[in-house]
Amino acid sequence: MTSLGRGFVAVVPPDDVLDAIEVRVASVRAEHEHLRWSRREQWHVTLRFLGAVPDVDALLAVLHASVAAVPGVDALTLGGAGAFPTVRRASIIWFGAREGAGALARIATAVETAAVAAGFTPEPRDFRAHLTVARVPRPRDVANVLAALGDEPVGPAWPVADVVFVSSDTRATGAVYSEVARIPLARMGA
Repeated sequence: MTSLGRGFVAVVPPDDVLDAIEVRVASVRAEHEHLRWSRREQWHVTLRFLGAVPDVDALLAVLHASVAAVPGVDALTLGGAGAFPTVRRASIIWFGAREGAGALARIATAVETAAVAAGFTPEPRDFRAHLTVARVPRPRDVANVLAALGDEPVGPAWPVADVVFVSSDTRATGAVYSEVARIPLARMGA
């Protein structure tokens, strides 16, 4: 039985979308150095954070069974900067899902079902598709940062055909993510 100290299930954008995010963030990063900006290799849309995974093989088996029947997303588009928990007391700055959010939510529900079946505690918060671009060291108003990041789409739409199970090591400076497995979704339109 293989265990993992910290993991999550996510959708990882393709390189052309990551390039577009990089361009958008670079134009704002220099003006807001007080924020902890995420690195390109950390950009993903989390479907379910898991924490410690005591049995990776069992989780992967349940994930495969759960998501195999869920169709992928024909076109997912990111855009529209936002903040958690609120714009006035932000701790996280993100880009949301503009197109394809409903289909992505269905995939997240299947992942949640698999996680609970594998013994994880149900997630108490509703799923909100987002890609974190920065963390705010002390909660503050970030309306000016969101305005600078803009509400327009970031990069082209892309099809989502799989989800990624990721190992996360936070002991190093900044989190280091490693792909453990890609789990295919059902064919789109199936």
